[in-house]
This record gives sequence, C-alpha cells and structure tokens, in this order.
Amino acid sequence: MNLTHNNLESIKREEGQKELLETSLEAHRSRRWVINSIYAISLLVVILCFYFHVAQAIIITVSLFCICTISDILYRALDKKIELRLKRIKQEKRKSIFKVNKS
Repeated sequence: MNLTHNNLESIKREEGQKELLETSLEAHRSRRWVINSIYAISLLVVILCFYFHVAQAIIITVSLFCICTISDILYRALDKKIELRLKRIKQEKRKSIFKVNKS
C-alpha cells in the first residue's frame, strides 16, 4: 500500500511539474513580441542614423545587430531548455506508468 501511495504522490508531483512547464512554455512563446520590438526599434534607429548622417552609424548598426543576435540566441536557448525539461518529465511519466503496469 505504501509503495502505491508513494507512486501516486510522485505521479501527482510530475503532473504538476508538467503543467507548470507547459504554462511556462506558452508564456515564453507569447513574449516573442519583445524580440520583434527590439528588431523594429533597432531597424528604426539604424535608418535614422543613416538618414541624418550620424558619424558613428556603422558602429551603431553593428552594435544593434549584435544585441539583436544575442537576444535571439538567448530566447531560443531558453525555449529549448523548457522544451527539453518538458520532454524529460513526459518520458519519466511514461517510465513510471510502464513500471506500475509491469508490477
């Protein structure tokens, strides 16, 4: 009885973690507008720099390009990290179900 009770508690805990990760992933993906707005503002700044013949327009362009690239890489890395954690929890759930059915 105690073994079954412990299995049920672990399954409930895993379900809670899974739901939390799924909502976290959805919230993370819905924040894509932040990255898109960074791109839009950077493009606007670059266009204005070249339009008004700012002396350091090239340096500003390269800096903004680097900022956009780094922010996109970090966004994708966080997205992958959440997906991998979610996959790991789903696999552990399948393993625990298989163990319960096998016993």
